[in-house]
Amino acid sequence: MIKWLFTVISIISFTLGGFSQTNQDAIDTNATIVVEKNQEAEIAYNRGITEFDKKDYKAAIASFSEAIKFKPSFQKAFINRAGVNSDAGNYKAAVDDYTKALALDSSQGKLFFKRGQSYISLNDYPSALKDIASAINHDYKVAEVYYNRAMVEFTMEKYKKTISDDSIAIILKPDYAYAYNDRGSAKRMLEDYAGALADYRTALKIDPKLAFVYNNIGSVLRKQGDIEGAIQNYDKALKCDSTYYIAANNRGSANFDYKNYEAAVVDFKKAIKINPGYAFAYNNMGNALMKLKMNQEAVDAFTKAINLDKKYAQAYVNRGAAYELLRKPNEACNDWKKAVDLGFDSAKNYITDCEK
Repeated sequence: MIKWLFTVISIISFTLGGFSQTNQDAIDTNATIVVEKNQEAEIAYNRGITEFDKKDYKAAIASFSEAIKFKPSFQKAFINRAGVNSDAGNYKAAVDDYTKALALDSSQGKLFFKRGQSYISLNDYPSALKDIASAINHDYKVAEVYYNRAMVEFTMEKYKKTISDDSIAIILKPDYAYAYNDRGSAKRMLEDYAGALADYRTALKIDPKLAFVYNNIGSVLRKQGDIEGAIQNYDKALKCDSTYYIAANNRGSANFDYKNYEAAVVDFKKAIKINPGYAFAYNNMGNALMKLKMNQEAVDAFTKAINLDKKYAQAYVNRGAAYELLRKPNEACNDWKKAVDLGFDSAKNYITDCEK
């Protein structure tokens, strides 16, 4: 949400959909092969499982690779190496291994789903959607499949499809708190705030410790003008997770809306303390400091935001406003011109004055 102050100041409020991509279950521990004499591939395979149990990913990958070297058609070794690669963050390698496993036997819908999850981690959403569809076509129709597809659809701003797939996930798994949350977020994007709140509250009935759900409720209430209710829910989010810098930033934005600028600054500082690299909180703190007529401090905050993100056009616009209040027109004009160069067309209104 962007709200303008003095026609140039913006408050950025970030809300998380609460997505929690369940990572690949790397090892089929029930698939251990009975070792017979001279069965080198099976020996290496079983060793890989033991190494994975110890979270020794490098050794596990090496053992599964050894098993594949002895037995190139060893599909379970490819599958489990893919899982280990995924857990280790080697998503491209995981995709390659799942592809090789599917080349040996493409009848298993779960493998399409697992490869689809790796594509999600690589932000290759078209490939992910294709694999998830293949999983469903191969009769792998568990709740997580529809939930993951809904997650991709939300990212692609296909909110009606998100709602449809999350609804299927909920039918298959009625206590799926994450699916309720994400469906609520899709409804929020479609401005169905009553529906969003209903889903969020159902998610909390299932799991009352989900900090991001309180955060999302707060953001809906803020949109509805219930600032006190929003702050109360951001408080609850932070009680559930004291490191939740997004909620601290959002509570600061709500306090800003409430014209409690001192409290807003405290909240933005809290967000920054938790995550020193959070440029948005520096930008928002700068706006609150301007309201408190602490313009030089505001310039410093905006500068920190810009140092963290050189393409943060709104921070340039806002710093320009602070410079103007400090009667530094040259610095202000330079910032507004930079914002225009970054594609922030509204800053052109201020450059007109610069050219006089």
